[in-house]
Amino acid sequence: MITKTALENIVSKQRKMLANVSPGHPREIEESIPYLTDRMLLIGGVRGCGCSALLHRMLNNDYPEAWYTDFDDPRLGGFDAGDFTKLDRLLEESGKGIALFNRIDLAAGWIEFCDRKIRQGIKIVSTVSLETLLRLAKAERPDGTGAVPDIFSLRRLDLFSYNEFLSFTHKPAGEQAVNEFLSRGAFPGLIKTGHTEALHQLYTEILCKDAVIAGGIRDRNTLQRMALHLITNTGEPVTANKLREKLKIKAVSTAAEHMQCIETAGLVRFVSILSDNPARQAVNPRKVYAVDTALAAAVSTAETVDRNKLFETMLFNHLCRESRSVCYTNEQGGCDFIASDAEGGVRCIQACYDDDPDLMQTKTDGLLWALRQTGSSRGTIVTADRNDRIDAENFEIEVIDADTFLGGY
Repeated sequence: MITKTALENIVSKQRKMLANVSPGHPREIEESIPYLTDRMLLIGGVRGCGCSALLHRMLNNDYPEAWYTDFDDPRLGGFDAGDFTKLDRLLEESGKGIALFNRIDLAAGWIEFCDRKIRQGIKIVSTVSLETLLRLAKAERPDGTGAVPDIFSLRRLDLFSYNEFLSFTHKPAGEQAVNEFLSRGAFPGLIKTGHTEALHQLYTEILCKDAVIAGGIRDRNTLQRMALHLITNTGEPVTANKLREKLKIKAVSTAAEHMQCIETAGLVRFVSILSDNPARQAVNPRKVYAVDTALAAAVSTAETVDRNKLFETMLFNHLCRESRSVCYTNEQGGCDFIASDAEGGVRCIQACYDDDPDLMQTKTDGLLWALRQTGSSRGTIVTADRNDRIDAENFEIEVIDADTFLGGY
């Protein structure tokens, strides 16, 4: 428990500290963040994506008179329902109608507190962990105890886009910039340093805090081996059973549970095969993609990292920002991405880093099969630096360079 006076002092010191910190780099998501309403705006993402910096920008630029509390402060460790009663009184005494919180989901009883304040007319914005965001998206309480009040508006913050990278680094667009984006990655706080040690530290922090501890995993060693295997095999198909065999895990259920924890922590994402049949999706492998190309390369044990797979991963992460869902196909050589948007539009896209005629033909064959299956008339093959147009079977295939594709094609 914390006294009201101590809480007031901590909150005051937090605000003074922010006054001496420059707001973070502008983010594209700022243009689409909704106006504050009778729904609480929650922003979450993988650790290191810049949620706290975004909240600081909102406080500085949009709501300078708002109440602010950072629950990630160690002085507020163990914050619970009783402490929320004191925060409630302080907020009422301040007369402020808008409250911004950083990582409010670290405090026990936060949903009840926010529900009460929203019903009292207080507008609330808070950052949360990716796990909390994903659970709420499924209408589940983060502690798994049931449904949640219908008071949340959820937004996921991804790592830097290519355009954000260009703006942050002041680099001109082009093939060289794409290669730098591929090598330096998209974590906002690590682009300038680029040190492998910093990436290792972030990887360990995500794994320990957001997968092992948050997931309640007892067998830490097995989860660590699985996470390393998944992130360094980015772009490859995987199944829980194959991972069980390879990593010598006792049960398929344990392997599946570990996969879910690693994805919820934000280290990877899984992509299902294109199908309207859930049973077919369940029996087919899913492809795994690392959250960041630089992070995947930094933790890789291989002497040389597969540039083709990193290129494919970079394109996948770009598509995740713009698409409602992404699937893949494996017929006729396969199609890397079938991306669907919120309006029902479908795009069939291949990644082809190496300028090899045989590989380009394989990519074309797989793309044509996907176009026939989806009923689309146009497909795209993204290359490192080539631009062309292919007409085949009454389909139009556009070959474009990655700079054009990532820049907003």
